[in-house]
Amino acid sequence: MKKVFIALMVLLLVLTVGLGMTMAQEKKPLVTQTAFSKMDANGDGVVTVAEYGAYWKGRFQDIDANKDGKLMAAEFEAATNQAFGAADANKDNVLVAQEFVAYWCGPEAKADKKAKGKVKKNIDGNQDGKVGKDECVVFWMARFNDMDANKDGKVTMDEFLMQMKKRFKDIDKNGDGFISVQEHDIYYSQKPAPAKKTK
Repeated sequence: MKKVFIALMVLLLVLTVGLGMTMAQEKKPLVTQTAFSKMDANGDGVVTVAEYGAYWKGRFQDIDANKDGKLMAAEFEAATNQAFGAADANKDNVLVAQEFVAYWCGPEAKADKKAKGKVKKNIDGNQDGKVGKDECVVFWMARFNDMDANKDGKVTMDEFLMQMKKRFKDIDKNGDGFISVQEHDIYYSQKPAPAKKTK
């Protein structure tokens, strides 16, 4: 009886270890999805201007929590908090340039800390219809540097929110306190605003 009990215990131990090893092999590491991977709709590693525009069009729908076709300041701020958290890879509540650039341009993109220059509206610098890695890095590094108010090489949540409040005002062209679909499309599609009608 004792031998049968020991044999059963050994069998149970072997099965438990084997099951544990199988589960460990099947377990895949969690990969945080970056904005770049979401923009790259066909997964070819290149973001076209069309994919870039489609991403931002989709973002309007994501941010518009109550689906009323308007982005209110509270909805915009909630999306800002979410974006900060997604870019903050090590979850220390501070963004460094490499985290920010990797989130927007892909994990292999390298932040160029020497990059200076004014924030540009058009990410496709050479106008070839594709967003190259170098263009992406230049574009988002300028935004990172702009957000880094005290120029310490880090962006805190407060700095990030302050910049996003300015962005909200920039997008809300008519200053009515909310962003319409049209205002959002004009800002992110990089198309000129429609001309005002004259009487």
